Amino acid sequence: MSSWFYVRDGQREGPVKREQLDALVAEGVVRGDTLVWRAGMTSWARASEMSELGMPPPPPPPPLPPPLPVADAPGEGAWQGPEAPSSEGWTRAEDPAGASAAAGGAVLAGTLATFWSRFLAKLVDVMLLAGIGQGVEWGVSRWVFEGPLPVPPDWAGFFRAALWMVSINTLVAMVYTVYFLSRYEATPGKLLLGLRVVRADGHRLGLWRSLGRFWAERVTGLTFFVGYVMAAFDEEKRALHDFIANTRVVRGARRED
Repeated sequence: MSSWFYVRDGQREGPVKREQLDALVAEGVVRGDTLVWRAGMTSWARASEMSELGMPPPPPPPPLPPPLPVADAPGEGAWQGPEAPSSEGWTRAEDPAGASAAAGGAVLAGTLATFWSRFLAKLVDVMLLAGIGQGVEWGVSRWVFEGPLPVPPDWAGFFRAALWMVSINTLVAMVYTVYFLSRYEATPGKLLLGLRVVRADGHRLGLWRSLGRFWAERVTGLTFFVGYVMAAFDEEKRALHDFIANTRVVRGARRED
């Protein structure tokens, strides 16, 4: 018996067996306009279009509102806001006209950042953190070691100093990343390049997801850059930590929240 997937609140759910799907239909979780998929289908389809589910067609949509004045209409490719769901999904930056469908096609409209814009933003952040790290090393050496940092053959002092440096620099990087992502949706490097980090549905990360993404990037750092290079080949330009934290990097300022 085929397993089914369905889209709920912009997220892909499943797999579920047919009898479970029928129960979801009875509960009103899966409706006629819900996107569903099973093995053998070439694309997602509305539940009402699947004759085997026996669902009535959805009611016709309400009439469209009158058009906006030209001066107030959002520009082409502009961010539509988190309350404007789109079946087109995220749009790749190098191909604004051709959208890539994501997780059932129920995420919000936006322009995905390119691999190279992400690379340059990361380079800026690395340089800034390196400068901050130099200042931290100088301060720790004066405060803890009362002079220059120990070096071999003082191996005990050397490893103690290394532990201090790694711990403090990790703390500095965490505060730097979490503060800017949760408050501004971007680190200074990404702000400079006009990029933002958002959830898959286009909403802000918040404190805890920003913290989770920071530690997810530590995992990416253990892959000898392979986790970063993934963004060059993924359709939604996701690095490994974006997969783990379920985030996207997009271009342009947020119009509304």
